[in-house]
Amino acid sequence: MTEKFFFATMEKMKKNSGQALLIILLVMAVGLTVALAVVSRSVTDVGVSRQEEESARVFSVAEAGIEEALKSGAVPPGGVVEIGGIRATVTQSNLGNASDFVFPGEYSAGDIQTLWLVEHGQGGSLDLNNPPSPYTGNSLDIYWGKPGNTTIPALEVTLFYNQGGIKIKRWALDPDNSRRSNNGFDSADSGDFLVGGKTFKYKKTLSLQCNTNVCYALRLRLLYNTEEEILGAKAPSGTIPSQGVCFESTASPQGGGVTRKVRQCQLHKAPPGIFDYVLYSEQNLSK
Repeated sequence: MTEKFFFATMEKMKKNSGQALLIILLVMAVGLTVALAVVSRSVTDVGVSRQEEESARVFSVAEAGIEEALKSGAVPPGGVVEIGGIRATVTQSNLGNASDFVFPGEYSAGDIQTLWLVEHGQGGSLDLNNPPSPYTGNSLDIYWGKPGNTTIPALEVTLFYNQGGIKIKRWALDPDNSRRSNNGFDSADSGDFLVGGKTFKYKKTLSLQCNTNVCYALRLRLLYNTEEEILGAKAPSGTIPSQGVCFESTASPQGGGVTRKVRQCQLHKAPPGIFDYVLYSEQNLSK
C-alpha cells in the first residue's frame, strides 16, 4: 500500500513539474514579445525623430535659399546656398510671359493690381527692347469676379502709355445694370470665362492701340465688392510680358536623404495707388 502511494505521488509531481515548465515558457515568451515590441517602438521613435529633425534642417536651408534670392532679386552666386552640409539649389523663372495671366491672390474693394505691358530688367528697370516688350496688341481682354459671389464688382482700369508724352486713359466698367444708370459706367460681359485655370464671371475687351503707342501698364482697381475677387487678363493675339519672377529652392544633404522644395513668386514692384491720381508732366508746369 505504501509503495503504491509512493509511486502515485511521484507520478503526480512529474505531471505538475511539466505544467510548471510550460507556464514558465509561456511567461518567458510573452515577456520576450513585449520586450521586443518596446525595443522596436523605441527604435522606430528614434528614427522618426531623427528624420523629422533632418527634414526641419533641410527645409530651413531651402527657405534660406529663397530668402537670399528675394533679398537680392536674383539667384545666389552659382545658384547654390550651403549651410551645415546641406545644399540648396536655387532657380529662377518668369511669372507670366504668356498669352494670359491670372493674378495670384484675391482682392478687396479698392485694391489695385498692376498688369505690366513692358518687360523688366535687372533692378526693376523697364526694358522696352526685350521681346515681347512692349505689348503691341490692339486690344486686351480683362477678367474679374468669382462665380458664386453675392455682390457684383465693378472695375476701374487705367492705361499708362506714351504718345508724344506720358498719358493715361481710363475705363469704368460695371456689370450691374441698375448701378450703371447712376454711376455712368460702361457695361461688361457676364458669363463663365476660363482663363489660366480659373473661372471668371465678368469680362471686357479694351481697345488699347498699343500697336501705335507705347503701352506701359494697366492698373486694375475693384469697386463695390464686399467679397474678395480675382483678376486676370488675356491677349487675343501676342504675349503679355512677364509680371514678376518665381524662385524655387531645392535642398538636400550632400550624402543624400530627405529633399525639401520651396517656391516663392514675387510680382514686379509698382507705384502706390495714390500716384494714379497725381498730375505728372515731363516738362515744367505753368499756370
